[in-house]
Amino acid sequence: MKSFALILCFALLPNWAQSALPSARKPGDGGGGGPGIDCPLRPAECQINAPVFNFGRTEMSATAPPVNAHATISVTCTRAPLDGLDVEVVFELQGLPPTPAREMRDAIGGGLLQYDMFVDPARTRYWGDGTQGTFTITGTLVLNDRNRVGTLAFPLYGRVDGGQYPIEPGQWLGAVVTRLKYNPVCH
Repeated sequence: MKSFALILCFALLPNWAQSALPSARKPGDGGGGGPGIDCPLRPAECQINAPVFNFGRTEMSATAPPVNAHATISVTCTRAPLDGLDVEVVFELQGLPPTPAREMRDAIGGGLLQYDMFVDPARTRYWGDGTQGTFTITGTLVLNDRNRVGTLAFPLYGRVDGGQYPIEPGQWLGAVVTRLKYNPVCH
């Protein structure tokens, strides 16, 4: 039996320069959501909640079928603590490397297993950075006095290719760097 676990590492990339400068403010009201409320330098902070992606235990041989699994990844944004502030956060969640044919390594023997991540249950749309035929996960959170913290969850689908060269049992690890690019804008 082999155990497959994929660790999702992540990096945050806020686009403050586009969202928090005076040009992002609404003319006439200070840009914060109500008369006289200014948009703070950082109207919202966001983070990724990435699971360990576990493909479970299975035998791998030249005739083995693919191993499918799924997990949920989420984005949580918290609005700046300023009453009357309305913030819309548009984000994009990328999986790197962007190209298909990712690999897991055996911690002991140095073997390789091909796997990939997808944004659809049919496993036809590769999760990546939006280039080379890959797709990103996008979303929008609206934060205000009633919803100061918001979370959106997204399913991720994985597949370890079947029919790979027979390998020794053991723990196999791979890593996907997850980049969150977000743009909070005051309304």
